[in-house]
Amino acid sequence: MMNLFFVLIIISVFTFTHVDTRRRHKCGRNEIWVECMGCELKCGQSEFTPCFLICNPAGCYCPPYDGFRRDVAGKCVAVSECPKISAEKHKKFLNVTS
Repeated sequence: MMNLFFVLIIISVFTFTHVDTRRRHKCGRNEIWVECMGCELKCGQSEFTPCFLICNPAGCYCPPYDGFRRDVAGKCVAVSECPKISAEKHKKFLNVTS
């Protein structure tokens, strides 16, 4: 019975801390606060773009799994709002070398 009590306390503390953290951080339009984020996709990149399994610092990120990408101006936009750019500009934006 005592173990159940401690488990409930730990879950409660974690839940309230997590909710409080989200309230304190104001992110831009379409962005979300994430404690550990892998890759953030840019316009022109698909969800199948290779990504290292790393944990980037906590911050506001553009959620690729919700159909958003970071545009050339740094805004988090829906994939449908990504600008159509030339192949050369696309390579520079994605930092692709030939």
